[in-house]
Amino acid sequence: MEETASPQPENGFLLIASLLVLSTMMVIVSFYLSAVSQDVRVGRIVDTSPQAYYLAEAGIQEAYWKLANDVAYQTSFETNPSWSQTFTRSDTLIPGSSYTVSIENTGLAEATITATSTIAVRDAVSQRVVRANAFKALSPIPTVGIAAFAKGELYGAGSNVSATGGDFFSNGDIDLNFFSSWTTDQDALAVADVAVSVSSSLTAANTYDQSNPPPPLPIEMPQVDFDSADPLSFKSRADQTYTANEFKTLLKDFPVTTLSGITYVTGNADIKKGTTLTVNGALVSDGSINIGNGFAASGNPATVLVNKTQLFPSGLIAKNDVTIGGFSADVDVAGLIYAGGELRIQDGIFQNVTLDVVGGIIAQDIDVLVAWQPITITHNQTNINEALGEPVFSQVLLTSHWEEQY
Repeated sequence: MEETASPQPENGFLLIASLLVLSTMMVIVSFYLSAVSQDVRVGRIVDTSPQAYYLAEAGIQEAYWKLANDVAYQTSFETNPSWSQTFTRSDTLIPGSSYTVSIENTGLAEATITATSTIAVRDAVSQRVVRANAFKALSPIPTVGIAAFAKGELYGAGSNVSATGGDFFSNGDIDLNFFSSWTTDQDALAVADVAVSVSSSLTAANTYDQSNPPPPLPIEMPQVDFDSADPLSFKSRADQTYTANEFKTLLKDFPVTTLSGITYVTGNADIKKGTTLTVNGALVSDGSINIGNGFAASGNPATVLVNKTQLFPSGLIAKNDVTIGGFSADVDVAGLIYAGGELRIQDGIFQNVTLDVVGGIIAQDIDVLVAWQPITITHNQTNINEALGEPVFSQVLLTSHWEEQY
C-alpha cells in the first residue's frame, strides 16, 4: 500500500507567520486610518475656528446692542447691581451653529459679557469663548475738586505723582508700591482702602478710607457723549474726522502737525516716537489713544501738546484706553484726560516719560508704572467742566475685550 505524505512543519509555520503579519498590518492600517480620521477631524475644527470666533463676537455685539437699545436690558443694567441675563441664538449665521451669551452685572451699569459659540463639525464641535466688560457713565455732572479720579483703582508702582489743588479719589483702592511717591495738597480718598508699601509714601492733607473714617461715598463716572446723533456729541461737533489709518498716515506724512478744534478719530489714535503733535482743542477717539506706545526708529520722544483755547473743549478723550509711554513720550495737557477704560502711564525704563496736566484725569482705572519722572496734575475745574460739557446721553462702552484661552 502506498503511504500518504504528512504535512511538513514548515508549511504550518508559514501559515501562522502569514496570519501574524496580516494581523499586524491590519492593526497598523487601522491606527493609520484612525490618525488620518483624527487629523481630518482636527483640520475641520481648525478650519471653522475663525468662524466660531466671529460668531462669539456677534454674541458680544448683540449684548452690547441690547444694553444700549433694549429698554428692559438697559433699565436692569443701569439700576440693578446684581442683575444677570442669558440668551441663546441658534442657526443664525451658520447652519448647525449657536452662541450663548451671559451678561452679569458687577455694579451699576458695569457688567461682564461672556459669549460662547459652537459650530457642529460632524461628530465634534468647534468652540470659542470671548469676553468683554461693558460700562456706562451715569453721572450727568462733572467730578468736583478731584485732580485724579478712578472709578476703579488708583495704582502706582515705581511712580512719582504730584497733584496741586485737587484730591486723589478712587471708588476702589489707592495702592502704592515699589518706591512710589504720591503727594497732594488736598485729600486722598478711597471708598475701599489706601494701601502704601513700606518703600512708598503718600502725602496728603487728609486720608480717608475704610480704616480712616469717614470713607467717601462712591462717585459715578461723568458722562461723555462720543458719537450719538445729538448735535452736542463730540463726533457731531468735530472740526475734522479721521479713520485710524487716515490719522496714522497724517502723522507719518507730517510728523510735526498742528490740529485745531475737535479732532475725532474713528478707531485708535496712535502717536509714535518722532512725532510732534500740537492740539489746540481736543483729540477724541472712539477707540484708544496711544502715545509713545509703539516702536519707531526715531530717537525723539512722542511729543503731544494740548492747548486750551476760548472756542473749544480741550484734552485727550477716549472711549477705551489712554496709554502714555512704553517708549519715550513728552505730554502736556491743558484740559482733561478721560479714559472710558484704563489710563496707563509707563516709563520705558531707559526712555523718559513725562506728563503735565492742567485740568484733571478721569478714568476707569489709573495705573502709573515705573515712571520715575515727576507726573504733575494742577487741578483746574474750568478745564474739566468745559471738556465734559453738558451731555444728555452717554454710550455703553466695551472695555477689556479678550478671548478666553483653552
